[in-house]
Amino acid sequence: MHNYIFVWNALDFYLNYLFSIDIKSYLVSNFLLISFFLFIASYYDLKFGIIPNKLSYAFIVYALIFNMVLSLFFNNFFIIAFSVFLTLFVSMISFILWYIGFWGGGDFKIFVALSLALSFLDYNFLNYFNIFTNTNYDFLTYFNIFTKSEYSFYNVLISDLELSISNQFIFYPKVFSMLFNAILIVFLILSLSLIYDILKNKKLKYYSILSILDFKSVFNQLTTKLINVNDLSEGMVLDRYYFNNPIIFNKINENNEKEINTNLNVYKEDEIYYFLSLNRIGLTKEDVEFINDLYKKNLIENPNFKIKNAIPFMPFLTLGYIGFLIFGDFSSIISNFMKILF
Repeated sequence: MHNYIFVWNALDFYLNYLFSIDIKSYLVSNFLLISFFLFIASYYDLKFGIIPNKLSYAFIVYALIFNMVLSLFFNNFFIIAFSVFLTLFVSMISFILWYIGFWGGGDFKIFVALSLALSFLDYNFLNYFNIFTNTNYDFLTYFNIFTKSEYSFYNVLISDLELSISNQFIFYPKVFSMLFNAILIVFLILSLSLIYDILKNKKLKYYSILSILDFKSVFNQLTTKLINVNDLSEGMVLDRYYFNNPIIFNKINENNEKEINTNLNVYKEDEIYYFLSLNRIGLTKEDVEFINDLYKKNLIENPNFKIKNAIPFMPFLTLGYIGFLIFGDFSSIISNFMKILF
């Protein structure tokens, strides 16, 4: 009961605050609150390896309220309608990324909330298609960091390139620019890790070029860990486990044909076989029992299994978001640098 009273009072305070400020202050407070949610999510991701559902849902609820208030302020229903439509599109892409193992469920939900909270940044691109003729508002002009203003950090640092957030690749949601920024940051850190490993082990003379295989090796070391067969548990995402017994190959295929709760798939590669988790859902209870049974019957010999240990992605997404606010789209910046150089 006390929790509901607290939530109600917080909501009442927030609404009173909203209707007492101007739109510029409201947008600034939105960016600050987004930063707050992302920093909290990053903390949980780093410390516990999981982002609480309550935090994700609170972020989504906040983003909905934010867009509702924008709709009321401009007396335009299309703002909230567009934000929901865009978020549904982003959610589909995000779900695919989750399904193929790019990130975890917590990252997926926070990214959806981030898209909803920032959907107003993409609202202007509808003007290019003349879809809504009654819309004459350019939200970007209300916040100096998105315009070529003397107060913009971006404008001070790289104004010679004539870039801004508003002229990034406009035909995809700007939240994807933040995702691309995050991926570039991850790539940079992995590259630096590889260079450090080469210098530390004095292997520089063996490298004329940083090969893709070496980069993949560093990435695999960071994203996998060895687990004993007795420590396997439900939800773990199994990497390739090699074996040479055709009986196992046939058994897994039989299990997949039956209505058994399994998430294992098996493949043949030349004269050797391997099985692995089908997707990010990981091992089921039946999979764990099946693998343990194989080991007890000596059908598999190696007791160690590689488990995909996902890199905490939320801190990188947070950095991608901050980088976007200050500098804009990193890929656009790199593209413009390349044009200048070549």
